[in-house]
Amino acid sequence: MPVKCRKCQSAKAEVIIPYARLSLCPNCFSEFYVSRIKKTVKEFNMFNENDIVGVAVSGGKDSMALIYALRQAYPKLKVKALHINLGIPEYSAHCQTKVEALTKSLNVDLHIFDLKSKLGFSIDEFKKTVHGGKICSVCGTIKRHVFEELACSHGVNVLATGHNMNDILAFMFKNFLYGKWDQLVRLKPVLPPLAEAMPRKVKPLLRSPENENLLYCLHNEIPFREKNCPFSSEIKGRKYQKAIEAMVPYNPHFLHQLLNRFLEIIPLLEDKLTKPALMRCKQCGFPSSSEICAYCRRISLIKMGKID
Repeated sequence: MPVKCRKCQSAKAEVIIPYARLSLCPNCFSEFYVSRIKKTVKEFNMFNENDIVGVAVSGGKDSMALIYALRQAYPKLKVKALHINLGIPEYSAHCQTKVEALTKSLNVDLHIFDLKSKLGFSIDEFKKTVHGGKICSVCGTIKRHVFEELACSHGVNVLATGHNMNDILAFMFKNFLYGKWDQLVRLKPVLPPLAEAMPRKVKPLLRSPENENLLYCLHNEIPFREKNCPFSSEIKGRKYQKAIEAMVPYNPHFLHQLLNRFLEIIPLLEDKLTKPALMRCKQCGFPSSSEICAYCRRISLIKMGKID
């Protein structure tokens, strides 16, 4: 006999959530998912109805689930989609197609930054530089800057990213092990603007496990990319995530407990750390801890044709 949804008591339960002791039908699961995002936004005061929220959408399941859920949770909220076309053959076009399809169905303004047309290069060209073995790191630096630039250009004062709970915990765990306390602090739910007229950054999926983002997309027929980035260092990058998730079969609450402990530590660390003095990058004008920011240093490698 099929198990009935614990919430509505009528439809068949298709989603099992062990840590919450819930068996839900697709509709009730979607309500549960959206409700949790609303609680997270409220808990950390991420934004209000007067804000303009830009969502950094890559085309992956997490960011696509986020922008869809935000539209369900806050139908009157001004939401804009920000997307970067990295110029990676086949992959980038595939991602952009998915983003265009979803934002059109949601009636959300989409702003695309095409690296090739705007800056004259694509991410894959970094293979020829001294950073050829760390393209994911370079890509992260480029994307962080460009998303902030897009946000500033389109009147966005809150930039929401699709970092899920598993990703955040893996980064926290890694930085904790290596004693990178400044990086650990940067993983907090809300990061204030680096300078006037710049957006604050928020992580509404902070309490949303990765597998539930996927389930939310599947049950709501949300389009998302099916191709993996050819430069993704998934095997190396996921080892910390796998180490943490290995505890879940023994304790369904483990991920949530670990996240809560990290969130308790962050304010204590923040009080102890000396914040680096920021200046304006001489090339782009964005806040930086050095005369030339990391973004501009990476860009200069391509422009000068500097290779190994």
